[in-house]
Amino acid sequence: MATPLTSEQPNSVIIDQGLIYCRFPSGEIQACDASDMELMKKIRRGITPLQDYGQFGSSAYYMDHPFEPLFQAGGAREMSVNQIVELGYHLRPPLVPTCDQHVGMHKDHLTHVGRPGGGSAKAQGCWRGARPVYFPQLEGVQVPEAPDECEFCGRDDFPTERAYRQHQEVMHADRRQQQELGDAIVAGLQRTGVVSGGSGNAEAVAAAVAATLRALGYGATPGPQPDPPAEPEDDDQPEAPPSEPEPEPTPEPAPTSSRRR
Repeated sequence: MATPLTSEQPNSVIIDQGLIYCRFPSGEIQACDASDMELMKKIRRGITPLQDYGQFGSSAYYMDHPFEPLFQAGGAREMSVNQIVELGYHLRPPLVPTCDQHVGMHKDHLTHVGRPGGGSAKAQGCWRGARPVYFPQLEGVQVPEAPDECEFCGRDDFPTERAYRQHQEVMHADRRQQQELGDAIVAGLQRTGVVSGGSGNAEAVAAAVAATLRALGYGATPGPQPDPPAEPEDDDQPEAPPSEPEPEPTPEPAPTSSRRR
């Protein structure tokens, strides 16, 4: 088992790059603008800047790894248990790079190099000896277990039950509608005595109802509608038969002279 990464002294990585971590009254830690004016506004609202852990820059990398600079500087202990659980760090603590450098802090370190578990020290690069971050505040605390994998797609990386339900409501709304309607039908049949209350019988009826609903297309996302048939081009129109020429007009007879000889 990997040894957790700890840091007794903060500020192992510190640089002035414009963002700083702050603790909000709710206990949640967020990145904030490090300018003096913005910090003064936050302090008046009861927000505490965590000055001991330095600053970091805004980049696409830190959008996906928002707390890596905090962990590099030994600030994992600052997070509340609730935020750790919401982020899923109690189940999958992130690895902390050991290069002691921030991404983008200078032109020679625009990104972390290497990968964890590489075959050589060079292949591991910034991740040589990296270990999962350690949260001492979780010791002796009962944290929730990982939710079951999604019954519809098999995904199993949900940090909380709320995240699991939100995933199903967004990604599998049609399947959930089928399932809920089937359960409601079975419950109604049980109340009226049409089916017995045995779980096996009820589950079989629910499965049959759900299959019927799927076959009928209930709750399914409508697919793209076929395009209407294209109108034929002018060149494809059949040519009209040639019209018969109009008959030439009959010449009128010349007038006869009425002069007497």
